[in-house]
Amino acid sequence: MKNYFKPKKFEYYRNRTIYDLIGIRLYKKYLPTTGDIARKYRNIVQIRLGKSDRINELYKYEKQTRKYELRHLLGIAGFIAMIFIIDKKLSFFDLVFLSALNLVINIYPIFLQRYNRIRIIEMLLNNGQKSPYD
Repeated sequence: MKNYFKPKKFEYYRNRTIYDLIGIRLYKKYLPTTGDIARKYRNIVQIRLGKSDRINELYKYEKQTRKYELRHLLGIAGFIAMIFIIDKKLSFFDLVFLSALNLVINIYPIFLQRYNRIRIIEMLLNNGQKSPYD
């Protein structure tokens, strides 16, 4: 399973990630619970980079991104199961609405975790550390 979480070559485009191209930074900024604005307002610090053990913090947060991503993968499975379990036939509007909801609630957060993981791995490598996937 660890190989799934490892950043893939297709996630990079020139010197950027595909997540930059789909607007993940904007999504990250306005995320209601842990977005940039919400964290600033609520004084939430996710990574304490000023600490002497910042490398350990980065490894710890990278592992946390995998846990968050796994939760959202299970959420996608739940959404799909919900569509098939519902007794009545779904209208086109229902399918579009559920798909859009799934995009916002599960797919974009997965993209965000993958984007964060790429950034964490780059920081680790720039500081002479090993990638968690080596």
